[in-house]
Amino acid sequence: MQVGELDLDVRLDGGMRPVALVGPNGSGKTTLLRTIAGAYRPSAGVIAVGDRVLFDSARGIDLPPEERRVGYVPQGYGLFPHLRVLDNVRFGLAGSSPRTNGARASAMAVLEQLEAAHLAERWPDTLSGGERQRVALARALVTEPHILLLDEPLAALDAAARRTMRRRLAERLEGSAVPALVITHDVHDIVALNADVHVMEEGRIVQRGPADALATHPATEFVAEVFGSPLATRGSRLRR
Repeated sequence: MQVGELDLDVRLDGGMRPVALVGPNGSGKTTLLRTIAGAYRPSAGVIAVGDRVLFDSARGIDLPPEERRVGYVPQGYGLFPHLRVLDNVRFGLAGSSPRTNGARASAMAVLEQLEAAHLAERWPDTLSGGERQRVALARALVTEPHILLLDEPLAALDAAARRTMRRRLAERLEGSAVPALVITHDVHDIVALNADVHVMEEGRIVQRGPADALATHPATEFVAEVFGSPLATRGSRLRR
């Protein structure tokens, strides 16, 4: 796939472990997610989820964002300020009115799973950063997407809440047939999610594999800096 100066090939297959996308600022991670979601149109290439083609420049295929069935949690949350939390979450359910009992029940169920049901009637501008991030994650999950794109989904949470949300997110993704691509700068996230790592530098994937393999054989200085600390020790503490 080529997006401007971005040239890479990331393959995600349902049923596999989540993919953690790691890289320095400006390496193209968010651009990649926005391209898959349909917010950015590449000049050439193919984007497919399983057998479903979302974009193919040669064949003239370019599905609009609302038809891609992509669950996307951006860094800026993307919540609608004029909708309460419950209606923000149910918004992604195609063909459902905010007052439809089924849509509201589905939205509330996901909020409950993320321990955010008490926020249902709140307005976005009354939420903390961590609360907004939980609501944005709930809105992405309620759509039952074909692919889940998470741009640092846990970054705004404090340490205690982050540990809880790691566990909830790991449980949600474990065994799921929905491929997930997660941008993170935290090795703890990668270990907790049991994610396969793709390291991106200057618009290219420079190394991929499990975190322990990257720690043992880093391909670049950046990989060594991120994974060079005692990863096995971190992982053992997280799993206790």
